Amino acid sequence: MAASTHTEKTDSIMTGKDAEVGKELPYSPFGTKMRAMIVIITAMTGLVSPLSANMYYPSITKVRDDLNTTQSGITWTITSYVIAMAVFPLLWSNLADYIGRKPVYALSMLIFTCGSIGCALSQSLVALIASRVVQSAGSSAVQGAGAGTISDIYPREQRGTALGIYYLGPLLGPCLGPLIGGYIGQDAGWRWVFWVLAIWGGIMFLLAIFVLPETHRRLVARKTPIQQVNIPPRLGLKDNNPLLDIATARYPVVALSMFHFAMLFGTYFTNATAQPLAYEGIYNLSQGMSGLCFLASGVGCVMGSTGGGRVTDLLLRRYRHKLEAQADNDECRENLPTIPAEARLGAMWVGSGMFLCAVVICGWLLENRLSLAGVLVTQFFIGFGMAFTFQSLGGYLIDVFPMRSARITGVQNFWRSVWAAVIVQLFPTMHSNIGWGWSYTVMFFLTLTSLTLMQIVVFRGQILRQRFGPSIDLQ
Repeated sequence: MAASTHTEKTDSIMTGKDAEVGKELPYSPFGTKMRAMIVIITAMTGLVSPLSANMYYPSITKVRDDLNTTQSGITWTITSYVIAMAVFPLLWSNLADYIGRKPVYALSMLIFTCGSIGCALSQSLVALIASRVVQSAGSSAVQGAGAGTISDIYPREQRGTALGIYYLGPLLGPCLGPLIGGYIGQDAGWRWVFWVLAIWGGIMFLLAIFVLPETHRRLVARKTPIQQVNIPPRLGLKDNNPLLDIATARYPVVALSMFHFAMLFGTYFTNATAQPLAYEGIYNLSQGMSGLCFLASGVGCVMGSTGGGRVTDLLLRRYRHKLEAQADNDECRENLPTIPAEARLGAMWVGSGMFLCAVVICGWLLENRLSLAGVLVTQFFIGFGMAFTFQSLGGYLIDVFPMRSARITGVQNFWRSVWAAVIVQLFPTMHSNIGWGWSYTVMFFLTLTSLTLMQIVVFRGQILRQRFGPSIDLQ
């Protein structure tokens, strides 16, 4: 067994001595209500990053005029934010595994609050870009550490539902951001967008300090008896190398998963940033009404994320019941084979299929300036499909890396954010040269390609992991 994966272990089924030793101990010392509170706080903190990215979009024109800059210049306030959002979660995730989740949440929210204040006070483009980088650096911590928190407190077969609630934060940001930011920017001015974010960050900082408990399993196990699964050894700072985490893409199942994550999120993010242009330019809506249209994808995200989480948990339970039904006697039932991580991907095609159909239909509706109602329906299915697929892929990667859940989530955030930064910069040129319809069609085929390749993981992933890694030690 490779040294890097020797201590990794899944937690859905314990066998032999592990089951006898751990069956009387809880997976987590936190009760149902406390765990629910932790998930809600984590989701609210996870909302900060996409919310601060997207609340700003409806006011871009006003910011450009106020700071006396160009459209190309003001675009860098978006690109710099996304690039920072790609890089910093790698650092935060490693730090969260080293010192714990709670101090990372508190420190990151303090940095975010300072960055938001800097944005509100900026008098030049350079100052705004610099403040946006600081803001993104602070807000992006939970992009990786949040999934680690969920893995800390929920065993594998209950994790999907909790992840569904957690992912509501990152996925609702692109929907709620333009809505909230549109009305604030329209009525109070663009600087108040950042003052509101500073207040939100301050509240999250106080919750992290005074309400949120430490959940890291290594630190919790020192004080409270819990099942001895998914407890990583303490590593030195030299072992917390983000480049080693990025290198997990050398595994075929990880590379293919990251590719689909990136294509899917890049299309979703580009669509979210382009919608205000369509609503105001094609349908002549006000800034506030344009933001209101994002509720369609927001409702889709809520339903897709919560529904997708329950479906992935159901798939694991059904697989376990199938194994139990095939067991010949009680001894066999106590030593069932491990449920493969790929079982969580069984319904992924449903979400991705909805997403793809909605994207291409939306593009051609906009191209031909057809029904706004039709566009909003497609936005609902874009949100639903995105959130549903996030559930399957995010849960799958955590199952494959149970000891490094925060870090692998930081890695997938890195790859998807890098591609989002690229495609967002390319989209204005695509739109001006080939129009709405073909621009969305290009993104459709990129995402379709990644979904097609993901079927290799769905049907052959376990074999690929056994041959090329990563291995999951079950003993």
